[in-house]
Amino acid sequence: MSRRGRAILSGLAVAVLFSLPLVPEIVGSRRLVFRDAHVTHWPWRRVAMDLVSSGKAPFVNETASGGQPLLANPNAVLLYPSLLLEKLVPPASAFNLHYLLHVLWAYFGARALASRLGVSDGGAFFSGVAYAFSGAMLSYASAFANAGPAAAWLPWCAAAVLDLARADTWRMRIRASAATGLAFGLQFLAGEPAISLLTGVFAAALAAAAWLASRRDRLASGGRLAAGGALAAAVGLGVAAPLLLPLLEIVRLTFRGQHLYSARAFGASPFAPWQMVEWLFPRFAGDPGSLGEGAHWQYRLHEGDLVYLWSVTFGVLPLLVVLAAGIRRAFWSRRAIFLAAGAVVTLAFSFGFALPFYRLLYSAEFLRRLRYPIKFYLLTTLCVALLSGFAVDALRRRRGGYREAVLFGLVVVFFAFAFFASGENGLLDRLVRPHLSGPAAQTTDLLPTIRRVFRGDAVFGVVAALLAAALVFPRRTRGTGHALGLATLVLALPAGLPLFVSSDHEDLERPPALLPALRSSGRLYVSPPVPGLSAAETEYAPTPSRLSMSKLARVQIEEMIPATAAPFGVRYMFDEDPDGSYGWVNRAAGDVLTASKPDERAQLLTSFGTRFILAERGSAFAGFRPVTGFAVAGRHLVLHETPAAAPDLRWASRAFRRTSLSGSIELVRSDLFRPVHDVVLPGPKDEGPGPVPSPAYLLERVLEADRALVDVDAGAPGHMIFSRTFFPAWKGLLDGAPAPVLLANGRDLAVAVPPGKHRVEIFWNPASFRRGVVLQGLALLAAFGTLLGGFVRSRAWLR
Repeated sequence: MSRRGRAILSGLAVAVLFSLPLVPEIVGSRRLVFRDAHVTHWPWRRVAMDLVSSGKAPFVNETASGGQPLLANPNAVLLYPSLLLEKLVPPASAFNLHYLLHVLWAYFGARALASRLGVSDGGAFFSGVAYAFSGAMLSYASAFANAGPAAAWLPWCAAAVLDLARADTWRMRIRASAATGLAFGLQFLAGEPAISLLTGVFAAALAAAAWLASRRDRLASGGRLAAGGALAAAVGLGVAAPLLLPLLEIVRLTFRGQHLYSARAFGASPFAPWQMVEWLFPRFAGDPGSLGEGAHWQYRLHEGDLVYLWSVTFGVLPLLVVLAAGIRRAFWSRRAIFLAAGAVVTLAFSFGFALPFYRLLYSAEFLRRLRYPIKFYLLTTLCVALLSGFAVDALRRRRGGYREAVLFGLVVVFFAFAFFASGENGLLDRLVRPHLSGPAAQTTDLLPTIRRVFRGDAVFGVVAALLAAALVFPRRTRGTGHALGLATLVLALPAGLPLFVSSDHEDLERPPALLPALRSSGRLYVSPPVPGLSAAETEYAPTPSRLSMSKLARVQIEEMIPATAAPFGVRYMFDEDPDGSYGWVNRAAGDVLTASKPDERAQLLTSFGTRFILAERGSAFAGFRPVTGFAVAGRHLVLHETPAAAPDLRWASRAFRRTSLSGSIELVRSDLFRPVHDVVLPGPKDEGPGPVPSPAYLLERVLEADRALVDVDAGAPGHMIFSRTFFPAWKGLLDGAPAPVLLANGRDLAVAVPPGKHRVEIFWNPASFRRGVVLQGLALLAAFGTLLGGFVRSRAWLR
């Protein structure tokens, strides 16, 4: 069979083996619900698609606290090409395919990068499988709509940069620059800046190594490489311009634009030494679908820290192959040393502040806007996957000897010991039992599950060792790389498939029982303890059979935790995006709310338009009356309502002035402020209220997520207030002429209106997005034109 035929057949085998167990998710009868997929990405996608279906651009998410940027939010992933799937297949299927297809894209990318590094076809196939079905890649691809695609593009970007570094002619250099720009541009559109930054560093290291290894004139070739890199950067920025330009317009007033993470937040979720156990026992962290997030005993080892990557395994078989090859000096070529050094360095950085040099990153102000040091581990995984391809080639060149026999013998003995140690009342029980006091599930319920998965992984480890030995000891090993790659995929499925937690789509589409009570205007505030629901911390789940993320997803919709009810039209108040992409002024108001007294909290909520509060039974809120109560999953919640909620559009005739944002919010929560006719505006000094309130007549012409048009008839000057979170992208018109949009009440929008009859319009400015679309069109036209021209000139279509 030809090389191309083997590549097609092996790629098809990977796609089929991965897809078959996930047919319900592919056709959309079940929907992915793990972590962010359920609570943010699906709701945001539905809100955006509803706006698109009505012929509007999704600039603002009206269901989010005060109206938050949507199109310019990188985490929303609304400008990525996979959004087109919404026009081809049902919504649930399109949503799931966005996640699943990127696992295959990661496989093809890692395979292409390994080939460019000189690995054989079989070794490159092995590298592709090792990366795509590693714990890190599957953890991203099963839960994060932005990080999964960004991780999948990592090897593609690196491969394109290698082509650029090795280009010999200006035509090849231009084509490589176009391909590099396209790869990075699409990764930018995926919306994960930390992974894009790491990709750039990794690709730059590869380019530098290729440049140093070349025998051409260093100065001239370096200049050409820099020029090609600049061209690639221009193409990449052009491709991502529809996201980057609107983002640049708002980023200053996002939480990350104003806030530098503390050392604790910057170093959150580091790699921990105990996680190395997962290298050999991939299911050590448990099954997130059957045990429930938080229910597994491993959370006891994190001391309350977030588990960002559920699984960190490289795959037992790739790791054993690297070990078998690494014990021979002949394996350690310059490229192998480079990759091994990259794996060690990035692994060290993933430990965060556990190692002193991580403070160098913390000292850079720009980097302090990012977090999660374990993201470095993605580069570690790619380096190990590429090393495994080199290892396959090295092992094929010589027959195994005494060292290899000892190594595999020790591995088999180790896994056999682990198998017997995980029996009832064995060593595993004695080690695990002290850590089982935290979860709600009883020790007698969890221990059998832990034993079962540990024993299963021990059996898989023995199988992996035998398969690796089958490569090392025979004299001729044709096709071994492909066989071991498929074996790696099969062995990865028991640990990888459970990460793709899903629930019945029809069940999730059923509206929450409380929805009829929320039909009137106003926003819903969900008390913070309600979103804190965790299967490990509640009393309603006494057995593992009830600790199901699939069931928990439905519970979260019934409890309407932000933003699960947004697809049903529920508008939230102070639902905070944990990644800091939402408005800083909104986040500041939310922080003040949390620290306020009960009467101050009620004043803030009503001033910003909160009509409903959902809280646990026994909670009381000044000015709010209980409407109805209900029980879900054994917990009793009560819906409260107030008639005093400020409307989205209102007239303010009495103005206060405050010099600071904190002073403005402090005044809004005090009993001096009256939402029905007061407004707090920025000023050079603190000033008391203006004249006696004078009412005005407002005729609402348009009230949408990103636009308000109102006719005003006022007897005295005042301000029209629009309850949306302040950003510079909001623009105002007074009788058709530009009017400044002011920051009102520490968060809202205001336009000054003189006496008389006037038409006032406040709208989200689409200019930056339109400019971005034009730049993207030019970049795509140039890039695809260059690549197509090179393809035609090479006459590849005749071969």
